[in-house]
Amino acid sequence: MKKILSTLIVLLIVFSASASDLFYNRLEKLYKKDKKKCLTVAKRYIDYLPNQSASYYFAAIVYKYKAENARNSRGEYLHLRKAIGYAVQFEELKDEELQNKVQWLHVKGELNEDAVALISVLSENNEFAFSERLKTRLSEMNHEFYEEEIALNLEVEKNEIVDVFNSSNTTKMFFGMPNGNEIVQSASVSGEQELLGYINAERKKKGLVPLEWEEDMAKASRYHAYDLGTQNYFNHSTYDRKNGKLVKVGGTFDRIKKFYTKSFVNGENIAAGNESPYLTYQQWFNSPGHYEIMFNPESTKIGIGVFSVEDSPFGYYWSMCTAK
Repeated sequence: MKKILSTLIVLLIVFSASASDLFYNRLEKLYKKDKKKCLTVAKRYIDYLPNQSASYYFAAIVYKYKAENARNSRGEYLHLRKAIGYAVQFEELKDEELQNKVQWLHVKGELNEDAVALISVLSENNEFAFSERLKTRLSEMNHEFYEEEIALNLEVEKNEIVDVFNSSNTTKMFFGMPNGNEIVQSASVSGEQELLGYINAERKKKGLVPLEWEEDMAKASRYHAYDLGTQNYFNHSTYDRKNGKLVKVGGTFDRIKKFYTKSFVNGENIAAGNESPYLTYQQWFNSPGHYEIMFNPESTKIGIGVFSVEDSPFGYYWSMCTAK
């Protein structure tokens, strides 16, 4: 009886002119307070009302959150594969109004970036069945596949791994999640400020407030740039290299929060391969997901970090994060 009553209530909501807003607002509140319950409700809406796009969006971002906070590559794979599956269904409904509202290009860009990085990790760890399935799911979302980018990542991982503890290089590695007290010396403080200058100049052109430097966020970014280079990986999440394999130890925002808790963190960009601040800026400027993070109108704070690891696959590693 309760199930029938619930179904009738849901059906009544459908006929309301503001039904879409009601679904979105309820799921948004649940997402902020209880992501597990948000996912349960979103799936229930999908069962009863398969044409309500907000349900697929929130299912996608909850699984994306789960992937970012998974403790190992297999767990990340399972959640990320589901996130991309719901993302595909969300896009099929062609709700442009909602896509603009939630900055879908940014979310999709992060899903792509996370998937490409994870495919490299899975392949390096000889989990080829998982990597191939994730490739297939990624191609469904993009209607094409970034074979060259994946091939480049795999080639770097396979042929250019270096031992940072050899006799000529005594660089220290961090293991586990940071405690927030770690201090990494920047490879170029002036380069970090130069990159900030490019971002703020463009924000001014767009009528956006300039981003204010936040040193604790810079510490978080320098830590991640250092970790990418010394542990030899390229991902927003934090990994350790143990017995020759990459093992995930924590998510992006959990790591940043170890250093910065004053306000809500909006996102993170990472880049590798360029010593030049301008070329790094151009990498991000020409990538939709990274572009959205640099020019998010809600952001007011920023931290940037750059670190150089001699003989590492990419040499220079950059990281930046923004917050309200």
